[in-house]
Amino acid sequence: MTGYFTTEAIVLGSIDYGESDRIVTFYTLEFGKLKGIAKGAKRSKKRFVNNLEPFSHIRLLFFQKQGRDLVMLEQADVVGRFDNLLFDIHKLAFGSYCLELLSEMTPEYQKNEKVFELLLKFLIMLDRGTNIKTAVRIFEMRLLSILGYHPHLDVCVVCKNNVMAEAGAHAHAPLPDTKLFFSSARSGILCPRCNGREKSLIPVSQGTIKFLMLAAKSALDKMDRIAMPDWAAEESERIIGDFIRYQLGKELKSKRFLNKIQAMGEGR
Repeated sequence: MTGYFTTEAIVLGSIDYGESDRIVTFYTLEFGKLKGIAKGAKRSKKRFVNNLEPFSHIRLLFFQKQGRDLVMLEQADVVGRFDNLLFDIHKLAFGSYCLELLSEMTPEYQKNEKVFELLLKFLIMLDRGTNIKTAVRIFEMRLLSILGYHPHLDVCVVCKNNVMAEAGAHAHAPLPDTKLFFSSARSGILCPRCNGREKSLIPVSQGTIKFLMLAAKSALDKMDRIAMPDWAAEESERIIGDFIRYQLGKELKSKRFLNKIQAMGEGR
């Protein structure tokens, strides 16, 4: 396609290019992930102001020439800001992780309105709310589900038995109960009978699995209905983090930063 286009977008990241330009990565409503070059963005602050910074929610005008990987950024007008996020170290760390996660897991030029809406709602909730870890778990699970990477959590990936049947029909487990085993390589859980002696398995309780299943189908604005105890939060972060690392084949840079923040006692 060749021509000028406008779309709603959220800035995922940017890097300096040459003496005066910047290359910016966006997730857009109408085109999916795009990368564009902003000519003179470093030299002149008047043209784009600060609207090309990560987390910016903007209305973007760009020129696309067929055959070129980078679009030419012409104008970026702010739609919304997330000031609370930018001035809170925990929110900034969690938000940066989710931006990088989405950027790494999505291909360019593949429109997905559900992904855009998920990201926008997540940033709004992160900016306004305090239940950060629950919001991040919901974001991770919803993103994996939308993109087709959702792990199998209801049945054992080996024997296919419903391992959650014994846990009952209620969504909330008051205590960590029967231990199951999560395998990133097998993309799901194994029951106690099928776990064998695989060294890469991660023990996980039925309660945590139920929380993750609920998170995968929950709207972010309903997250206050999910009461996640500390033990479930720790287990879910461990297994989903391992699963994402396996899918990407690497550890995200922002995840290492997030881990440092939490280790310092800054995360919550």
